[in-house]
Amino acid sequence: MAFAQRFVHRALAQVTRYLTEEKIQEEVQRRIAAHIGPETVAVIGHSLGSVAAFQAAHRSRHRLPLLLTLGSPLGLRTLVYDRIPEAKTIPPRVARWANYADHDDLVAAEPDLAKLFADPYGALESDWTIDNGAEPHRAESYLVKRQIGQAVGTVLA
Repeated sequence: MAFAQRFVHRALAQVTRYLTEEKIQEEVQRRIAAHIGPETVAVIGHSLGSVAAFQAAHRSRHRLPLLLTLGSPLGLRTLVYDRIPEAKTIPPRVARWANYADHDDLVAAEPDLAKLFADPYGALESDWTIDNGAEPHRAESYLVKRQIGQAVGTVLA
């Protein structure tokens, strides 16, 4: 099996387990919720973590200035999008949702989430916006980009 096939298979198996095994999903959500409070300015999720971050933002009772998703599979219709129980909209307490994807990131096959998630406030920014070079899905490749620093810096200022 080629490297790309193994990578995609492993990533998709994790997503499937998270979305189909309620105990796993609830434990992940419990852990994220324990870190979100009134002082939280950003929730950042990469890959499967972006799905969990999106769900946590929907469940949160606190205002959230920034939801930042990187290399997100949220746009994969049958694998993720159709399986998430949350409303297909920007989470109601999120002021800005920035979604970044590398053109070669196989996990982020549909980076323009604005096509799929209702955004009545114009708070969702989403498209092919990052070039991670030889490691298109690697979290560190996303985190060192200027656009990511600017998004986080805006809510920290």
